[in-house]
Amino acid sequence: MRRILLIILLVATLPCIDCRAEGRGFNLIVVGDPQPQTEEQITRLERDIIPHIGTIVEEYIATGYPTAILLTGDIVWDTMEFLPRVKRMFESLGVPLYAVVGNHDHPADISNNERVAERYYEAVFGRRYYSFTLGDTHFVALDNICYSDHDNYTIDIDRKQLRWLRRDIRRVDPEQRIAIAMHAPAMNFRKGEMLDYANEIVDIVGDRELHFITGHRHRHATADISPRIIEHSVAQVNGNLWFAPLCSDGTPRGVFCIEERNGAWSWQHRILREEKDYQIVAWNEGLVAEHEEWVVAKIIGWDSMWRVEWLEDGVMMGQMEQIEIVDPDYMHYVETEADYSEIIMARLRRSAYPHKHYFRCRRTTQNSEITIIATDRFGRVFRHIVGS
Repeated sequence: MRRILLIILLVATLPCIDCRAEGRGFNLIVVGDPQPQTEEQITRLERDIIPHIGTIVEEYIATGYPTAILLTGDIVWDTMEFLPRVKRMFESLGVPLYAVVGNHDHPADISNNERVAERYYEAVFGRRYYSFTLGDTHFVALDNICYSDHDNYTIDIDRKQLRWLRRDIRRVDPEQRIAIAMHAPAMNFRKGEMLDYANEIVDIVGDRELHFITGHRHRHATADISPRIIEHSVAQVNGNLWFAPLCSDGTPRGVFCIEERNGAWSWQHRILREEKDYQIVAWNEGLVAEHEEWVVAKIIGWDSMWRVEWLEDGVMMGQMEQIEIVDPDYMHYVETEADYSEIIMARLRRSAYPHKHYFRCRRTTQNSEITIIATDRFGRVFRHIVGS
């Protein structure tokens, strides 16, 4: 009897990880293309990135909802010996780890033997396609890299996976949300068109709500393909290939966080080392080429469902004007601070092209105070004050 009472007392004093959770849900931290190639880069991953992701993990664990991490592929950069180390780093954060295979997760010295090339990844991370459930969402991880060699691969899903996917989806509730995680995109973002192989996935999923979660592009984008289909293209966690402190579209180093609460999703690009409400960067007049007379703002994590407004000295002035530009901070870094080989410098410049998450406004009064207000699709409001 005393032993039973002792057990009851011990259980009663254990921390309850669900004590703050209300209803069903989860937190998923999506990490885009870690991709270390050198010892110096994997050390930076361990010392400069993992601890800051750990801060977000701790924040999410405190909510009481289940928390997990998803790696979007290119876990390494042709360095198969790094795969176990990177896995251990993320597992050390103490939450479930999921992953998909990327084109750089194959050994560069193997050609025309995809099955052998895949074994390195499988030996560390297991199956290349599988499914799991978090909250009210059924997740499916797929391998959409058809690999020949380092420089030759196509983006597609083989027949074997599609047959498996049909069987897997049949056992899922018809009303349940589906999330497909893959390395390469489901759509051509420049043309705004779904790729043929992705249309086959859509046909299998049917009329359910569908989210694609992908990496590979090293840029952030959320594309509303249809009222029920969205693709989340996750920016590279380490900037541009470890060679720049932000991605070429201006997205700062960070992770893509998906939260589900009582069946509903919300998401946000979380910048490492910054507070959750940091989503706006602004430049005063004279700092952005070809827009010298304007205050220019970058809305981090922007998509077409955001509203961006401005106030001048507290007076609402309406919506800011949207513009497409190359990120000023990225180009400043490339042209004044970066010091790499000619090949790398050319790659940094080549990856920079205009993006749509920039807005401008012009003061009507000299030295006035400008307040930028950005409201996302979930009604969250972010503010940034720009002095004269």
